[in-house]
Amino acid sequence: MDIPIEKKKYNISKLLKIGGIVAVLALIVFVLISSGGNSKLNVEKERISISTVTEGAFQENIPVNGIVLPISTIYLDALEGGRVEELFVEDGAIMKQGEPILRLSNTDLELSLVNQETSVYNLLTQMQISQTAARQNTINRLNQMTDVENAYIEAERVYNLNKKLYEKKAIG
Repeated sequence: MDIPIEKKKYNISKLLKIGGIVAVLALIVFVLISSGGNSKLNVEKERISISTVTEGAFQENIPVNGIVLPISTIYLDALEGGRVEELFVEDGAIMKQGEPILRLSNTDLELSLVNQETSVYNLLTQMQISQTAARQNTINRLNQMTDVENAYIEAERVYNLNKKLYEKKAIG
């Protein structure tokens, strides 16, 4: 004995399909009603600009935040450092070889230069003192030699005189 099983009129998959179709239709109807041309926008008078229409190049400014990177970057190393006194060129300027970029002041280097100049002047002074002492020594030696020669000549003259007097038996 077979009992006929009745089919259910509404199963879950049918109900879900019907509900989905109804939801999509409701969404389409809502979008059509809300964008039906009844929208309104309030704008202040100062923000509205009216001008004549002309044909030309379209220029639009869009504010964008970003980073600009150069095509090529050259880093400079200074052999001596210091404080920047004057900038001769600004960032991004095109330069030629040998053109000055900035002027530095380095007090340590200037002080070292002054000390070296002082040391050179001291050496020159010492050299001049040594030359003067050598000249004075030469002059003193020449004077001594002249004195010795004069003393020799005087001694020879006295000797010759005494010799003649001794021969004449004038002295004993």
